[in-house]
Amino acid sequence: MPAIDVAEFPAFFRAYRWTNANHASRGYPGDTFPDFPWIQSLEGRGVRIAAKGVITACPTDYLREILAWGAGTNDPRMKFEAGLGNVSLLAIIQQVVAHIYEPRGAIEAALQIPGFGLTYASKLLRFLDPTMHGSLDGRIRAALLKAEMLPKIQDSYASSMIDGYVRFHSLCERLISELESQSIVRPECSMPFAASVTGWRIADVEMALFAWAAKKDLQS
Repeated sequence: MPAIDVAEFPAFFRAYRWTNANHASRGYPGDTFPDFPWIQSLEGRGVRIAAKGVITACPTDYLREILAWGAGTNDPRMKFEAGLGNVSLLAIIQQVVAHIYEPRGAIEAALQIPGFGLTYASKLLRFLDPTMHGSLDGRIRAALLKAEMLPKIQDSYASSMIDGYVRFHSLCERLISELESQSIVRPECSMPFAASVTGWRIADVEMALFAWAAKKDLQS
């Protein structure tokens, strides 16, 4: 994978930053290294939800918070609220959690949530299990497509989004293998390490890719 040098990943991970107007309105500073307060909060609660295994209460407000955290130019919160009466949200979340260790099944289920296209469906998986999943947003997609490391994903076709996420997940796994083989340790921060020598989780690799993609944007 010549377009990405994993030796730069610690620097990219440190360079990650995400903030929007909702951070301040909810009492959070921006998510920047080494403290990622809102990310850490969403992770902690998401992991606890997934750990239950059997979901009996729908975490609707938690989903609203993920939408608020990620809100950018394309804010799907109105679509989410408008679609709630047309689906059994609890049943969907139960399927997401039941398939959380299966990237294809998990993303297929998450895409059934109203307003949750590929970006937010993958964000949900990322917060439910950051060791296993990462968020595939438009910035990363565009950079990986330009680098010929991910095919063009058609958002109007569920099969294209599902296949695209599975390929992205496989890419992240390969990058973790490279980081492991080169003994490149993830920088210490407020978030937990993976249970490995280098400590990289798939969500951490995704955060490094987000900063890598931002750099590619500036260079283009």
